Amino acid sequence: MLDEQPPRLTPELVREVLETHWGIEPADVSPLSSERDVNVLVGDSHVLKVSNPAEFRALVDMEVAAMRHVEATDPGLPIPRVVPSRDGADVVTIVDDEGRDCLVRLITTVPGTPLEGQVVTEELAEQVGSATARTARALQGFFHPAAGSRELDWDVRALPSVAAAAGLVDDDPLRAVVDRVTAVLSRLAALPSGVHHADVTLTNLLAIDGAITGIIDFGDMHHTADVADLAVALTAVLRNTSDTQVCSVWELAGATLRGYQRVRPLSHDEVEVLGELVLSRLALSTIISRSRAATHLDNTAYITQYDDANARTTAELARLSPGELAQRLHRLAGTRAADPGDDVAARRADAMGGTVAPLFYDRPLQIVSGEGAWLTEASGRRFLDAYNNVAVVGHAEPTVVRRVSRQLGRLNTHSRYLHPEVVELAERLVATMPAGLDTVLFTTSGTEANELAWRLATEVTGGTGALIVEHSYHGTTRWMADLSSNEWPPGHLPEAVGTFRAPIAGRDLGVEATTAMVRAAAQEVAARGHRPALLLADSGFTSEGVHDAPASYVEGLLAGAHAEGALYLADEVQIGYGRTGPGLWRVAQSGVVPDLVTLGKPMGAGYPIGAVVTRREIVDRFAERWEYFSTFAATPAAAAAGNAVLDVLEDRRLPERALVTGAHLAERLRDLSAATDVLGDVRAMGLVAGIDVVDRPTAHRLLQALVAQGALAGLTGPRGDVLKVRPPLVWDETHVDHFVDSLARAVDDLSVAR
Repeated sequence: MLDEQPPRLTPELVREVLETHWGIEPADVSPLSSERDVNVLVGDSHVLKVSNPAEFRALVDMEVAAMRHVEATDPGLPIPRVVPSRDGADVVTIVDDEGRDCLVRLITTVPGTPLEGQVVTEELAEQVGSATARTARALQGFFHPAAGSRELDWDVRALPSVAAAAGLVDDDPLRAVVDRVTAVLSRLAALPSGVHHADVTLTNLLAIDGAITGIIDFGDMHHTADVADLAVALTAVLRNTSDTQVCSVWELAGATLRGYQRVRPLSHDEVEVLGELVLSRLALSTIISRSRAATHLDNTAYITQYDDANARTTAELARLSPGELAQRLHRLAGTRAADPGDDVAARRADAMGGTVAPLFYDRPLQIVSGEGAWLTEASGRRFLDAYNNVAVVGHAEPTVVRRVSRQLGRLNTHSRYLHPEVVELAERLVATMPAGLDTVLFTTSGTEANELAWRLATEVTGGTGALIVEHSYHGTTRWMADLSSNEWPPGHLPEAVGTFRAPIAGRDLGVEATTAMVRAAAQEVAARGHRPALLLADSGFTSEGVHDAPASYVEGLLAGAHAEGALYLADEVQIGYGRTGPGLWRVAQSGVVPDLVTLGKPMGAGYPIGAVVTRREIVDRFAERWEYFSTFAATPAAAAAGNAVLDVLEDRRLPERALVTGAHLAERLRDLSAATDVLGDVRAMGLVAGIDVVDRPTAHRLLQALVAQGALAGLTGPRGDVLKVRPPLVWDETHVDHFVDSLARAVDDLSVAR
């Protein structure tokens, strides 16, 4: 079609066509620029489009159908509207002044002037990216038989054939561009594709006062990769023909990608080829310009208008290798991954404090991805996760990922503004709690939740001391470290802290004996000049080796705390969120209503969020003198994560499943323990278990052997000799069998080594 001369119509013929087919008697008609067609402005409200005589009817019909589709799917997108003729036809056939049949349409105008030649700022480039993505999204559901068969020289995939047809010589500077682009074109077949406008350029974008007001000319529509459509728009921005350049190529590229991704996020694979597709479009523009200028001398100015800008932009991009260009765009698009480098472990030790933040396992694992119950190492090996309760609903759970990503793409700011996600999460949490716990204060972690609970307790009670289990863990801040006795170095004993024993199977102390034990701990604190403000206990006693406290023990903790004027805090950071069954919270299953409950780890399935749930009277007392605010607590995205976790727990009935799967786990572990002298007592409740190992050195070796078998667990307990199994709740019986079989092989390996 590029070889066929454009239609030829005198003004008189134009007027005749308009009057005959649309009943319009225009006062003024004036030609508009076009490469291969004829476009005529009719007054200030319509454009008569006369297609090249070589144009196929099916392609024109496709344009009309696409414009009507966009009008229906995104009515706010500023595109022209098709005006039916007197007899209701969208397209009519006329004969031009040279006797050739031409297809004609009448469309409405949209306001504004073309962006080409105007100064392109970052703000304007961002609008171009957004307009491109909106147009692509509006066309998502559109299909037409003509789209897939269309062969268009401007198609970025056509560079090799266009270059060959042009007889590009080996020493032509564009030869290297053709060769590098050709190497990546085959990747487009695997990328998201559809019918696209494919020509959202500065020429086809109209604007008023720096704001885009119109998207015109669907004449290059064809089926192609989504990223190829973006490449056309990005090329137009980068090689803009303004005499004044106020931004660098990279500033313009970044702005265009920001605008595009606010509507349609890009994948890593799409960005990987984007730079080469831009080079393809630039090279095509140059090659086509050369051949067209030589044969269409009367249209040279229009044809060659981009030549200088093409040369400038091609030179700048081609200076980078394909890998370097891709990495630059990955940085701008946010699809760049961290460079794994040569020795991540050594780099980590140098930059992150070495032994102060130790890694798991003798051979540290470089985990690169997760899915459900599985984690994958950089080598490609998969490990069954039997330890991470943060991923309570499974690693990379799509429901959570999508909901958080959607919210991050819309808004994420602090909770000083009203937002329904935050309110809904608070209401849902309250609904799961024992009666009376009616107020939620959000934090960013379990540690921060325990810190806030401490502030509430000291304000309400006036006390300055704390009572904790002998081998407990409640967080990493300065004060929480003092309340985490399993973290204490030898000889460390904070003067304001008293300790009491965890429940031990077969040694049910009863309410009175437990109360007396708490009283004794309070007397320790009193002897050092402090009155208890708070008693803290992990409801699963997981740091003590996993212990199932009888209701009488929990009742004794509450009674003992209140008798000493302190509040009772149930720390559900590790044991909560349905791990022990449908009640969600272990403390609730005892029938006891604590004064405060703290939540964390699994609450956002990896997105940082925590909470204190308590009684309104406690919060009101605190509010008499203090205000509470944490910048990143309960942001909309964090709340979205929290709501998504609750959705998955409910919809997949994971707490119910935890009881069934947990029972199978306990049975299999006890059978294994009975068959070896390496393992001892097995304590389980729901989907968490602690397995005694004969001694600490053996426990350490067993854990390493288990990892070698492809399963990940941890060690806990006062002596570090308890194997802790605390998997995501998506485990089923097949995961249990895989884990126990792996543990059995690890025990055998250990026995052989001994």
